[in-house]
Amino acid sequence: MHPVLLRLAEGDTPGTLGHARAVAEEVVTHPDLVEVLVDALAHDEEGLRNRAAIALDRAARHDPRPLAPFAGALLDAAEADRPGGALRRLLPLLLSRVPFDVESAHRLVDHAAHWLRTEPSAVRANALDALVAVVHQHPSLLERVRPSVEAALDHPAPSVRARARRQCARLDRLTEAD
Repeated sequence: MHPVLLRLAEGDTPGTLGHARAVAEEVVTHPDLVEVLVDALAHDEEGLRNRAAIALDRAARHDPRPLAPFAGALLDAAEADRPGGALRRLLPLLLSRVPFDVESAHRLVDHAAHWLRTEPSAVRANALDALVAVVHQHPSLLERVRPSVEAALDHPAPSVRARARRQCARLDRLTEAD
């Protein structure tokens, strides 16, 4: 096992961040470690998957560019639908930060529809970010995505409704720019 993954795994109890923050800081200075963490999203141990997702998210907030080569692997991880609260919550955010080719963009839109139907509110809210990000990359998907984002305006969770309002505004600005 890679030393970074050993650090993520050591001394952690379920539900803790453990060394995820320190690993995220290391990834910022050593972007080659992104691959190690992306691979860990498929690890057998749920806690390690979660902490790898947390470290990736924290590093990507600083600079999302190192994630770009792993768009397909991140989408594969999302479609694998493995258990893990942080993993499931953060995958849509990670996906919102990477570029997609047209085929992968369609896969993301399909999977985001699944998230919007089946997942807890935090995942649904983050899925809206991924949907709108992919529309910014591929404006031809606007009419396919807009109904899903607008439907979230009526969601019972305030966090989903708020995110839907913000993302509808982004879609409106995109439409106005054309």
